[in-house]
Amino acid sequence: MERRLKNFRGRTSEADVLFMSIGEGAIVTDAQARVSRVNQAALKVLGYKEEELLGKWFPGVVKVLDEHGKPYTNIDRPMAEVFITGKIVSKRANYIRKNGTVVPVFLTVSPMLIGAKPVGAIEVFRDISDELALEKAKDEFVAIASHQLRTPATAVKQYVGLLLEGYADKLTENQRKFLERAYESNERQLHIVQEILKITQLDLDKVVLKLSDNDLREIARSAIDTVRSNFQKKNQTIELKVPDEPVMARVDPEQLRIAVENLLENASNYTWEKKTVTVIVRKIKNESTITVKDEGVGIASADIHRLFQKFSRIPNPLSLEINGTGLGLYWAARIIQLHGGNIKVRSTLGVGSSFKINLPDDL
Repeated sequence: MERRLKNFRGRTSEADVLFMSIGEGAIVTDAQARVSRVNQAALKVLGYKEEELLGKWFPGVVKVLDEHGKPYTNIDRPMAEVFITGKIVSKRANYIRKNGTVVPVFLTVSPMLIGAKPVGAIEVFRDISDELALEKAKDEFVAIASHQLRTPATAVKQYVGLLLEGYADKLTENQRKFLERAYESNERQLHIVQEILKITQLDLDKVVLKLSDNDLREIARSAIDTVRSNFQKKNQTIELKVPDEPVMARVDPEQLRIAVENLLENASNYTWEKKTVTVIVRKIKNESTITVKDEGVGIASADIHRLFQKFSRIPNPLSLEINGTGLGLYWAARIIQLHGGNIKVRSTLGVGSSFKINLPDDL
């Protein structure tokens, strides 16, 4: 018996040493979210002493913001999500140190289960300040490079345009054909550069919304008018369903219109000819919604999480026909996030997809 107790204490001591030696921050809580263990790396990142955390209710001591700097409610914190779902949660977040400064972290919270019941959780996190600084430097470089690319590309467009208009003598049919192709290629290049510049501005937090009270019905109509010619080329129909009364929301009308346009262009690109895309504007409780519903190729459930990633394009029967950057949906999602909302997707392969913009009334 004495030998077993000695072995147990030895193993416990070894586990303590290993836990305290983990290079990333680690915090263990019980089922009530009280801190039971914390290692040196976590104390260093958060700026607390061990006695200031042990036995304390974790949400009451260490405040956490989401990756965009918005405070989590206690029920929305990653650790609370783990207790509710019983699943591992990984995400970016921001912790507020003891001295009030903010440190960006990437965290993973895992439930400690007995059977199917969570009895605690362990959170492992690391300071990603250097990674974000490098990412910002990369985005700034891309912005400068894109700007430098746009200037000569614009000049090329002007000169080719002058040639097509006959300012340098009359063109043969073959000359005109080649110049028209060059003009179209230049247009695509400028479009890509402009898309990259827009995304870089977003990622550098340089996009500031100009909020005002707007009728979402009118924003939807404006977006439809902008893309209507693209739909006509594919013999597609756009239907707009709106209520009789205004659907008012405090939004940036220009940015929201572009987000809706991106959803409409995506719907058109991945919908067969002679099919219909429907736009629905509604007021539901404390939210206003704009839904873009298509009769397209659909998206597998396993691929939906990739839709709003930069440069992500999901293979499907129509993707080879589309010349895209994979930035339109990323832009739309980020703009809606800046409005305090989100985009939810429902899709069935071979049947179609539905993208619903949800905008809160209390922005």
